Amino acid sequence: MTFQSEEIFARLNEALDAFEPSERQELVKQVNGIFEFHIKKDNSPGAEVKIWHAEVKTQGVIRAGPAPQTPEITLYLVDEDMVALAVGDLSGARAFITDRIGLKGPMMMAMKLDVIFRSLGMGPPKGAEGDLGYDGFESSFLILQIAEYLQVLTDEERKAEVAKVKGVFLFNVKNGKGDTAVWMMDMKNGIGQMKKGKIDGLKPDITLEMKDKDFVDLFLNKINGQKAFMTGRIKVKGAIMLALKLENMMKDTQEKIGFFKSKL
Repeated sequence: MTFQSEEIFARLNEALDAFEPSERQELVKQVNGIFEFHIKKDNSPGAEVKIWHAEVKTQGVIRAGPAPQTPEITLYLVDEDMVALAVGDLSGARAFITDRIGLKGPMMMAMKLDVIFRSLGMGPPKGAEGDLGYDGFESSFLILQIAEYLQVLTDEERKAEVAKVKGVFLFNVKNGKGDTAVWMMDMKNGIGQMKKGKIDGLKPDITLEMKDKDFVDLFLNKINGQKAFMTGRIKVKGAIMLALKLENMMKDTQEKIGFFKSKL
C-alpha cells in the first residue's frame, strides 16, 4: 500500500543532500531535536502505520524507521495530513490546535516542524504567519500559536475574548544574545489581532518586558506570573491588572484546546 508521505520524505532527503555542511549545521542549531513520525494510511480502524524519523540534533538526516535514540517528540498523524503539512496547505500550529496531529513530547519542539519544512523549500509560505517570527527566539513559536488560536475561533468567539480582556499589550522580549523581539496584541478592538512590531495608531495599555525563556515559561505555566513580577523577571508598565487578564486568557485557552500540552 503506497503512502504519499514516502515521496515527501524522499524530497526532504534530496533537499538535505543538496545542503552545504554549514547550511546543515545551521538547521541543526535551529531545531536541535529528534522527531519520530508515525504515519497512518488513513483514519480507518486497523489502517497500516509507517514510521520515519528526522535526526536534527547532531547530523540533520531523515530516514525510514524508528529513531536510533529516544526522540524529543513523536508525532501521530494520517498520511494526507503529513502531505498537507509538507506542501504548506496546513501549518503545524493549526494542525495541533484542531487535533489533526497527536503528539508525545514538548509542544515547543513540535512547533519547529515548520522550521524544518521551510528550510528545505517546503511547508507554509512566509506570509502573515511567518511574519510573526524572529530568528533566535523560542517565543516566536509561542506567538504563532496564539495567533493561530485566534484564527481558529469564530468572529463571535473572538469578540467575546476581546470583551473579556479589553486591552492592548506590547511585549518586549530579549534573548540570550541581547537582541529584542517586539510584538503587539490588540485584545481591545474588533476581533483582536497579533502583530510583529507595533500596530499603527495604537498605544499599548500595558507593556511587558522579559527574557525569551521567561516568556515561554510563563505561558507553559512553569513560572507564576505574580511571582515573576515581584522578583523582577517580568517588568510591567501601565495597567497592571491587564497582566492578570492576560494570564486568565491563556489559562482559558489551555482548558479549551490543551494549549502547549502533549496530546497523548
